Amino acid sequence: MLLYDGDCRLCRFAARVIARLDRDRALAFLPLQDEEASELLAALAAEERLATWRLVRPDGTHVGRGAGAPEFLASLRATRPLGRVLGLLPGDTLDRAYAAVARRRGRLGRLVPNGEGPRRYP
Repeated sequence: MLLYDGDCRLCRFAARVIARLDRDRALAFLPLQDEEASELLAALAAEERLATWRLVRPDGTHVGRGAGAPEFLASLRATRPLGRVLGLLPGDTLDRAYAAVARRRGRLGRLVPNGEGPRRYP
């Protein structure tokens, strides 16, 4: 399951793109702000809940930030090769790249079409 920031235009756009790439419907999608997402994030400190996107694994654990990208991308058939390539990079390098994009997401969001984010939950 992918949890994303439903208040972020760039994040909603990315989630829509991912949902279109997910032809096998392997992922569920929820905004981090959704009431049902709060149950999945209950073990996290309040300030950490909205800090990053989350890939929730079947066992309930999650990954996020840049270091979670290889696992996330490997979960979709369309992006599996990219996930393997990114998996070769150190997690802290991916986290720094994620942080650089996250700091600019407001400006980057103005460059993409606005729209609702997907909600596909069991």
